[in-house]
Amino acid sequence: MSEKNDKKFMVVPGEAVGTVAAQSIGEQSTQMILRTFHAAGIASVVTTKGLPRLIELIDARKRPKFPTMQIRLEKGVESKYEKVRDIWRKLEDVKVRNLEKQIDEDFRTSTMTITLDPEKLQFFELTPGSVSKKVSKLENVDVELEGQAVKVKVKKKEGIKSIRTSFVNVLETSVSGVPGISKALIQQNDDGTYYITTSGSNMEEVLKIEGVDKEGVYSNNPFEVARIYGIEAARNLIANELITTIREEGLHVSFRHIALLADAMTYTGEIRSAGRHGIAGDKDSVLARAAYEETVKHFINASVFGEKDQLRGVAENILIGKQIGLGTGKIRLAIKKEDIKKLSEK
Repeated sequence: MSEKNDKKFMVVPGEAVGTVAAQSIGEQSTQMILRTFHAAGIASVVTTKGLPRLIELIDARKRPKFPTMQIRLEKGVESKYEKVRDIWRKLEDVKVRNLEKQIDEDFRTSTMTITLDPEKLQFFELTPGSVSKKVSKLENVDVELEGQAVKVKVKKKEGIKSIRTSFVNVLETSVSGVPGISKALIQQNDDGTYYITTSGSNMEEVLKIEGVDKEGVYSNNPFEVARIYGIEAARNLIANELITTIREEGLHVSFRHIALLADAMTYTGEIRSAGRHGIAGDKDSVLARAAYEETVKHFINASVFGEKDQLRGVAENILIGKQIGLGTGKIRLAIKKEDIKKLSEK
């Protein structure tokens, strides 16, 4: 970067960088269109976009509405479709209900007969025996295999509701794949190599699959990334997701503002929201906390515990009409005693 461009990014000492960042992100987010992404019949992965995604990230919600992953593959695998397809088969979470052709439930005898679809079994490279073996691991059920049908009988009968619950548990039993990944798609890059996108996220299990590039797995869930790769990786993910979400709406915010927000959310070593349950609620100043939300609660707690406000921040100084410690208010002038003496002599 040239010296001329370097100066463009310099900040004057005392600049209210937090306020400028908040204004820059807030102004752009008000321009976003609240829209619903509809993907019926389209072979794609549904994700949260626009303002809902921005709120999701800033509020640090532990479970994204639509968690997704992008999985890169090792060099010897990414260009060979058959090998990529083998990995894809290991990813998609296949449940018993995804393999059924017909279901017969009999509440009088508390039995359920699941007739399996041979085409679906062949597609996922499964057998009736492997399905019955998985179901037999459940508690409170006896399993019998009759050709292409799996017959399930509930052991303990505590009313129709408990029988129905057992039937649902059988249908929701995972037979193969990675738990949490409901859908996986093979996609192709411009250079002819392949990668996989998923609906649902489970980095821990995906990283165990042979052929997956351990440094090329991307999840849109910051908490999962923080657990697997560390807080610095989560900080980068939050910043990247924020800037990508804003740019997808055709808007622009300088990355410096986004990076400052991501740093503020993660510098303690944990991901915190920007609201009253995170950054705003953890401020040392009683007045600053009370100015944001839940005013009465903060004043009562402060009086009970005898808290003192040092009036070092911006919000609390504005509240009492005192000059804030930013901009020109950051400068303090002093004069030497000798100079005062000289002036008085004149």
